[in-house]
Amino acid sequence: MDRRNEKMMIEDVIKKSILPLAFILFWFWIVSTIMKVSGKTDLFWWIFLSGLPFGIHKGMDITATLGMAALSVIIGALIGSIMIPVYVIRAVYVFLRYIIGK
Repeated sequence: MDRRNEKMMIEDVIKKSILPLAFILFWFWIVSTIMKVSGKTDLFWWIFLSGLPFGIHKGMDITATLGMAALSVIIGALIGSIMIPVYVIRAVYVFLRYIIGK
């Protein structure tokens, strides 16, 4: 059975739309709370910290050096800050597809 021809179920909408958007909003709130400790919010660091969980999804093995781990975090945060709008657009698309398909 072709999965694209099936009608979208509410479970798909929850997994692909509502939960990712809720996590993104929660993560933005956490980062904003962390950034307010200093009294002012630096936009670069806010974007950098916001992108951390959305960047490279690959763990480092034990033999990785500290420099490579730091580079992975930096690159992951930068890629993640670019990927956040992609995840939001995908979630909105899935939600609208579900509404229109009903």
